[in-house]
Amino acid sequence: MSHLPLRIAIAGAGIMGRAHAEAFLACGAQIVACVDRNADRAHELAAASGGTAFSTVAEALREKPDALSICLPHSLHFDAAMEAVDQNVALLMEKPHCITLAESRTLRAACSQRGVLAMAGFTHRFLATSRTLKACIASGRLGRVELAVDRLVANALGDHAPAWYRDRALAGGGIAMIGMIHSIDRLRWLLDAEITRVWALTKTPTGSSEVEQTALALLEFSNGAQASLVAHRTPAPGHERSHRYEIYGEKLVAHCAVGSFALQEIELVGPGGQARETVTDDRPFITEIQEFTSALIAGRNATPDLLDAEIALGVVLAIYESAQTHQPISIQEFLGATATPNSA
Repeated sequence: MSHLPLRIAIAGAGIMGRAHAEAFLACGAQIVACVDRNADRAHELAAASGGTAFSTVAEALREKPDALSICLPHSLHFDAAMEAVDQNVALLMEKPHCITLAESRTLRAACSQRGVLAMAGFTHRFLATSRTLKACIASGRLGRVELAVDRLVANALGDHAPAWYRDRALAGGGIAMIGMIHSIDRLRWLLDAEITRVWALTKTPTGSSEVEQTALALLEFSNGAQASLVAHRTPAPGHERSHRYEIYGEKLVAHCAVGSFALQEIELVGPGGQARETVTDDRPFITEIQEFTSALIAGRNATPDLLDAEIALGVVLAIYESAQTHQPISIQEFLGATATPNSA
């Protein structure tokens, strides 16, 4: 990439689109286009970020951006991405990047054939606590990891939530697709191991929601570790979102909590452990987008990539399959054509 600042188009002017735009601006990029079917939202984001408002991705691509940041309803990701790839425009895609494995494989092949950079927006890899824990595990401080326990309790889908979150055709799924997928990707990355088998339960949707509000999953990893994952949307009024997980090693146990990106805690328990660390000034979207922009400028690959995204998506879809069939699912058999990667 020979010119700076980078020219960025944002597809989707909702919560995530605004977060991406702010982070790109903080990294010195120029927002040239903001896309949303809701004209008011598109113009609002454009006014705040300095771009021009459009109603379609095709219109935005006429501004010749270097990259397209996709923050649309999940079912719209694939078509938007393929439009960009056709014009050799790099991609930063919110998770899940696609809602079917067929879409994912087609997109990944297109990016490979045209040499288009594409990165998946797994922001949890860029949390300060996640990166601290990754370094601790990689250095051997925890010893061999035997078990991970991950619990996400989010708010119910009230009036504050986008309406499409409730629609399986648009969202691809519920709390497993939107929330648990972060835990899946983070554990693969932290443990530097592949998920080999899944058992799962999901709770039947009630009321107007077409997506699951509860998902329970047991995972086996290629290094022998096991994990228990719980994700739930509670209707209890006044509940604050809570995401806690523990990594049990032979030497130390790591306790992590992410109430929000602005309030994270990590504690190592055991001989040689350290006092609890609280993080209140983290900006993981900026760290994520620094990885993307630096890769784009340098002409290198960015991580997490579309293969990471495809595996995480595949595990979520395997969770749904296991819940429906009441059987464990072999991930290698379920993913089929997806190659086994070297973990980033």
